[in-house]
Order: sequence, then C-alpha cells, then structure tokens
Amino acid sequence: MKKIYSLALIGLASLAFGQISLTTVGTAVTQDFDGMGTTLPSGFSAYRASGSGTIGQSLSPVVDNGSANSGGIYSVGATSSTDRALGSLASGSTVPTYGAQISNNTGVTISELAISFTEEQWRTGSSATANEVVAFSYSTNATGVDDTSAVWTPVTSGDLTEILTSSTNAAAVNGNLPANQLAKSFSITGLSVANGGSVWIRWADEDNFGSDCMLAVDNLSVTAQTGSLAVSDFKKLTPNFIKNTLVKNNEIVFGSDVKDIKVYTLSGAIVKTGSVKNGSTLNVAELAKGNYIVTGIVNNEPVSQKILKD
Repeated sequence: MKKIYSLALIGLASLAFGQISLTTVGTAVTQDFDGMGTTLPSGFSAYRASGSGTIGQSLSPVVDNGSANSGGIYSVGATSSTDRALGSLASGSTVPTYGAQISNNTGVTISELAISFTEEQWRTGSSATANEVVAFSYSTNATGVDDTSAVWTPVTSGDLTEILTSSTNAAAVNGNLPANQLAKSFSITGLSVANGGSVWIRWADEDNFGSDCMLAVDNLSVTAQTGSLAVSDFKKLTPNFIKNTLVKNNEIVFGSDVKDIKVYTLSGAIVKTGSVKNGSTLNVAELAKGNYIVTGIVNNEPVSQKILKD
C-alpha cells in the first residue's frame, strides 16, 4: 500500500539492533520497509565493507528516490512516499554490505529457511558492459553482517542483479514499475539451527566501472522449515492423552488437561496450537487429511501422539 506523507516522518539516524524472530515453523515473518527513514528496521544492520572511507563503519540509510550518486545504504522510493525499499549503491569511498540477524525461536531445530523478496532497480548504471550484482550470502557462525572471520556461504539465487543492463547513463528510474523489478524466491537448505540460534543473511555490493546502479530489496519474507520434528519433540507417550487417534469428525478429543498443544505435519511444520481441558476437543477442520503429530504438556510432562485425520 502506498501512502503519501512528508519525509518529516524520518527519525534520527542510527544503526538498528535486535533481530528478526521466527516463532512458528511454516509461518512467514515479513518486512516491507514501509515508513523507513534514516533508521534501519529492527534486526537489520549495515557497514562499509571497503572503500576509501573508514572500513567497518556502521551505515544508516539515506532517504532517496534513486537520484543519489554517493556510496551508501538507502531508504529508496518515490519522493514523499512511505512505500520504501532497502537499497545500496557502491562508490570509491563506500562499498556497503547490509543484512539481518534471523533468530530461531520456534522451539525446534530448523533445517531450512525459505526466503522471498522483490528486487527493485531505482538507478541505472553508466556502463552497459558492467552487469552489476549485489551478492547474497548467509552464515550460521557470524556475530554480525560485518563479521569477516565468519564462514559466509553464497546463494546466487538470492543475488540482486542489474535489470536495466543496456543503460549507459546513470539516472534515477522508478523502481515501483514492474519492468524494473524481479521476484526472487529461494531456500537455504542443510541447516541445523537449534532453538535460540541464529542465521545471518547479507547482501554485499561492489564498486563497478563507472557510476553504479542502485538495487534494492522490498517485501522480504522469511519462513522457517524443518525436515522432521526434533528429537526433543517426541516425548513420553500417554495412552489417554488423545482418545481418538483416528480423527473422523474434525475434532481431536483429549483425555487429559493439556497445555501448549502443537499439531505438526510430518515435515515438522506447526499447523495448529491450543490448550484444552479433560474431555474437550480441538477443531482441526482446516487441516487436510493425513498423519500429524500432536504434542503437549500433561501434568507438567511433555507428551506426544501420532494421529490420522480421515
């Protein structure tokens, strides 16, 4: 949604702290950057990776419409609009890197992150032969996007790639136009991030020949997935925990007071939660037919049971 406001909404420049918290497997956490001014959203940070300026210096976004020609991080969008994207432009003085900390607070170990976003180009470059790339990578042992000692794994499907490659004139363009956008969707697989752990993602710009273009990320979505339930999710089996392990009427009937109920698919996605009293039911009409794992807490003991919804 695009709303027009004065850029007086812009706050004090600062580096954002915090993290992007994933709390439920299979449920996306999103960031559209709308309203972003000179402060990055919580969980995001940026720094000068190289250039003639101070290496390692934190960077705050500059509000712009694509007309800037200085290296840095940008809150980019149409003039006076709160519809923003997070972009970068590299120069001899500043080659920026930016990204975010994604924390696993799902209660289980995650094995995959599904990521999608819209790439937007807001400025053309001056060289038709330098097809620019802002490279994506991730790390499970980093302490920040500026951690040069961490292991960073590239994922090229997450790269920002120049869209208007034939341009020889550096100038602002409208990144909201479909012709100046690319839809990106990919997964980071092979992870083993325990509950409480983090994955850092980042985009690293580079200074190319001539005046660089400005590429930006918008409508970022991150979803935690797990190939199977963690061992810790398979708990003590209580015979009367669930009375009808074959569910035919869309109602799971419980034989005990159960707290913190979670219904998982066999792939590990949480699809239902709740708490019930002895003899009460949990409606699962929205779930497809098939097998599920139900976990919960009975008398302060963790329990689990496999069910079949018919």
